Amino acid sequence: ISENANQIITFVIGENGLDLANKINITSPIIKIGNWIGPLLVHAAAKNLKEILLIGYHGKLIKLAGGIFHTHHHLADSRMEILTYHAFKAQIPNKIIEQISKARTVEEAYFILNEFNIQTANSLFNQIANTVEIRSCEYVNKYFDSQISIGAALFDRDRKIRWKGANGKSIFSKLGSFTE
Repeated sequence: ISENANQIITFVIGENGLDLANKINITSPIIKIGNWIGPLLVHAAAKNLKEILLIGYHGKLIKLAGGIFHTHHHLADSRMEILTYHAFKAQIPNKIIEQISKARTVEEAYFILNEFNIQTANSLFNQIANTVEIRSCEYVNKYFDSQISIGAALFDRDRKIRWKGANGKSIFSKLGSFTE
């Protein structure tokens, strides 16, 4: 990462994220990253970058909402616990929370929520994207005092961006026209 304080950098998680970013014509430099997300965010802040867009699969980026910044499943996997917690905070009925807590994947849990109420499901995942942004900035600022803005865009198994945090929406609007 070179120093360029005015540049937006897009971090994509894995091959699926890279493929999606290329398909929707992201106009910022794209860097494919793996599981060591936290140190890369800190490094970007240390290089004076002001905006980063994170594009990743919802089942991967949800870990950041729980404060897990090395996302390999062998090291930490609390996706369902994080989702359940956010569902509780969103005051989703207990019977639905119980169902999603038993889901095998985040995608399966989304389908349960979607069946319950599509607006509630999308609102919950947008809130998770917001939390990814907040926790990512908090992580960076534990190591480096920075004014970096980190946006999150989460995609589903169909490789379609479905949810964005507030910063993610703002950064997307700066990247010009593309098909989503």
